Amino acid sequence: MTEFRYMHGAVYIFENLKAQRVKVGMTINDPVERLNDVNDMWLGRKVTCQICGGRLLNTRGHVPPHVVSGISCPGGRALSLEKDTALAESYIEDMKNRLSELFGSEKGSVVKKIKTLERRIELYRDYERPLGEWQINTVFYTECAEQVELLSHKILKGCIDKQAPFGEVFCCSVSEATKAVETVLNQLGLLHSAKKQTCKALMGA
Repeated sequence: MTEFRYMHGAVYIFENLKAQRVKVGMTINDPVERLNDVNDMWLGRKVTCQICGGRLLNTRGHVPPHVVSGISCPGGRALSLEKDTALAESYIEDMKNRLSELFGSEKGSVVKKIKTLERRIELYRDYERPLGEWQINTVFYTECAEQVELLSHKILKGCIDKQAPFGEVFCCSVSEATKAVETVLNQLGLLHSAKKQTCKALMGA
């Protein structure tokens, strides 16, 4: 059984008219800030490190130097995953060669890293720059925002875009996404207490 954190926040629905996609997510911060971050990744202003998968400022297609868990990541100064996968593939081979020397939880951790990196490489292998730009359509401010988000994703799971460069992107209409969120809110008894705002209100129009 999934345990949810009790979090008051915003469950947002972003739309990309050109790509014909919607994104359903949650944040405890300003949805406009989240929108800006999503567009930074979507439009390539932020790129993906081949090693750690971190999203960092695009430096002419390269990943800037950065630290992960107190250690300098070997993906710094290299091409991003959007541009190349050679470094990531080499890193996987090095980890596989080390497996015979590892045991227990340490071995399990490395196996998990290998699988994660393999999935990430596959996602970016034939990467093409995504279409369009994201904009806010609707936001629901509610209690248990994390639970509302995840249960909405379950309703929409048949529409998930597996080729999107990040998660929570669906091949469905805004009305379908809105219906999913409202269905969950109703099931949790939160529909009437939730505050619903549309793009114009959020952007100060």
